[in-house]
Amino acid sequence: MTTAKKPRAPRKAGPPSGEELDAAILRFLRATPNRAVDLAPLAADLGVDAIAMQLAVERLHLRRMVVAPFIEPGRAGGAELTAVGLRWLIAREGGKPKDVPVAFQPAKGRVRAQDEAARLPRAQVYGVKR
Repeated sequence: MTTAKKPRAPRKAGPPSGEELDAAILRFLRATPNRAVDLAPLAADLGVDAIAMQLAVERLHLRRMVVAPFIEPGRAGGAELTAVGLRWLIAREGGKPKDVPVAFQPAKGRVRAQDEAARLPRAQVYGVKR
């Protein structure tokens, strides 16, 4: 005797939760690096309750993925993305960091022009080749 499985009803489209919510928060924070951002607009866009957003931010803060500079009860709060959160987001969604600091980019030409080298203190002692 075989029992036929009932087809599952499609999942209701509702506000994201779990890893989907975490990824949405980290994506939102990635758009404005090195700044604490208020997450109330994101909560309104996603249709997530402000308290649920605050709890998600606190969970991410405990996992060191964000820095939560201010947490007010009953509000969505704010956060700043950390390197750990960026690595998790890249590992989950693929890609690479958008902004590579200038210090880590290989130089394609002269780092300093001759005119600028003449202003360095060393130039006063050793002179500048002309």
